[in-house]
Amino acid sequence: MDLYPILKAYAIKNNSPYIDIDPFLAFLENYAVRKASEQPEWSKWASETEIKFWGELSGLVENNKCALMADTSKGRIYMPFYCVDRLQEIYRNLDNAADYPFPDEVSLQVSLPEDQIRIINLETGMGVFFEEGENTDENTGEKEAPPDSSSPIVKLIFPEDCGSALLLPPMIPRRLMEAAFLKMRHYLRSHGNREYALRKLGPQLAGKEKYLQESLDRVLIRPMDCLNNLENSGDFSFLFWAYFCSLIKNDIKKKKEKLGEDVAALQSAYIIDVCNGFFKARASKKREKEIAFRNLELRMGKLPGYYTLEEILKFTTDKGTPLTGLYTRQELEAYIKEKTTKTGDDELPEWLILESRKGGHWYIKKEKYLPLCARMLIDTRPVIKKAVAKRWMKLIKNFFSEPAMEKDAEFDKLLAIYTALLNPALAAMLVDEKLSWIYEKLERSKTPIPPSSKIFRGGVLIPMNELYVIRRKELLIDAKILLPFWYSIPILTALVAFFKNLGGKKKQKTADNNIEVDEEIVSEINVVKDIQNTARDIGAFLVPRGQTLDTYLAELEIRWSRLLNEQARRNLIEDVKSLARDNLRQIIRIHKKKRISRESLSGIASSLISHNTTLQGLNGQESLHLYLELYMVKLLINFKM
Repeated sequence: MDLYPILKAYAIKNNSPYIDIDPFLAFLENYAVRKASEQPEWSKWASETEIKFWGELSGLVENNKCALMADTSKGRIYMPFYCVDRLQEIYRNLDNAADYPFPDEVSLQVSLPEDQIRIINLETGMGVFFEEGENTDENTGEKEAPPDSSSPIVKLIFPEDCGSALLLPPMIPRRLMEAAFLKMRHYLRSHGNREYALRKLGPQLAGKEKYLQESLDRVLIRPMDCLNNLENSGDFSFLFWAYFCSLIKNDIKKKKEKLGEDVAALQSAYIIDVCNGFFKARASKKREKEIAFRNLELRMGKLPGYYTLEEILKFTTDKGTPLTGLYTRQELEAYIKEKTTKTGDDELPEWLILESRKGGHWYIKKEKYLPLCARMLIDTRPVIKKAVAKRWMKLIKNFFSEPAMEKDAEFDKLLAIYTALLNPALAAMLVDEKLSWIYEKLERSKTPIPPSSKIFRGGVLIPMNELYVIRRKELLIDAKILLPFWYSIPILTALVAFFKNLGGKKKQKTADNNIEVDEEIVSEINVVKDIQNTARDIGAFLVPRGQTLDTYLAELEIRWSRLLNEQARRNLIEDVKSLARDNLRQIIRIHKKKRISRESLSGIASSLISHNTTLQGLNGQESLHLYLELYMVKLLINFKM
């Protein structure tokens, strides 16, 4: 027979969590002697009782099954289970105690050791139970105790000398609030206060009388549903409980003598009011988080359209607020994991992962995958063309040639190599099986595919020269035209190349053995990307939510261009656009020295208006100023070197 069940039985028999050691030892030895003949398991306690007792007790203390108290001369044991079981029984049968205040040390007739309770001020300390990341018991749905809480019992201190409440950490907040709602129902029923509450709260909730009646009826008829309604129903529930709890508190405080049910209702009003504030804050935070993820989805759909995790972490709202302030990195990573793994039947996930050839990856929205590929082909074309032209000019100038100049297949290989160097994301996308899968599905669905997105033919990727619309022969001719005329004379170039080879010079270079990207081209690419990305950020800040750049520009046009003659109005608008276009070079020059900003665009817009008397005489100067800024933003978003 182990010591712990004996201690539990002894505490229950004496109706106390405290056990005086000497009387218990005397009881244990006498009882064991009597029982040993009938139940042999008791024989071990019949002799050397005290030695065996202390041997087992130390293990129980280490495991927090009991505590050794030094508050008496001979010592005593405190059994935590006793109060825990009592509280579980009370909160298990809430209806039985609906007309009583919450259980405390007085009602339980115990005095708890300080190290066995965790004292929480209701108004200032409840936040720990509402923090994100709390664990939830899968069986009861109740919150588990915060990890730093080693005390098995919580003591809630009510404000204004309204006493205290004992309960277990997992009971907060759900079980605690359910008890409060039941006590509130009893108060309303016993005092017949429904009509009184309707009359008092009606003016404060004018126009919401129906919802007020439903809320009061819910308290009276289905009080256990009140918590779910509070968590899920939104703003009116928060408003109702704020006013209702205030009404209850004010009415009861006016009483000179408070009955037990009055104290119970007052305590419940404090509990509901405090928890209501936390639930409201949580709901607000949840809405902010939902809006943040909607903003994330919108931002993912904007150019450039492919982003690394680090880039996604830097996303902001239209007002420049970082989205990571509205959700955590862990929440973002969980969201991305769901978006990139959750699929339907024969469907790709909503977000696709594009693996880089050099490691790392980008995230792209599925519906943007094909259009993004088409756009990148268009944007990369002039850069690729310029890079190949420079390469060929350099080779021709040194009287070299390469197979890519003579054969389309080799030319395509050269274009593919430059694509990987100048636009790694596009290169990875063109060999990605997901791209062909999306394309084939669009073809099967009979969805019209835009001409710019027709990049497959018969299930095979169109040759690179066709994708870029770059003709090998035309590019070679263009390269030769920019050099002195004798480089275009085949006999002369052949003779020079022959003698160079005789002199021990290096043989012809090919597209596979020494391809480098001109640093000037790389610099131009970076400048273009930087300008475009900065312009997009400025545009996102200036354009109101729910509108696009083009629709907002059209709205601003109406505000400042109010000429009655339609032709004169169109001419005026075109003149303003021409002014902005003519100043594009100035903006680029500024960018080379200093990063483009909203302030620099605003300064250029102000300068354009101040130096043009016609523009100064127009109404709607603020709209005109903003229009010039946004039109320059539009030009920069579509900027090409």
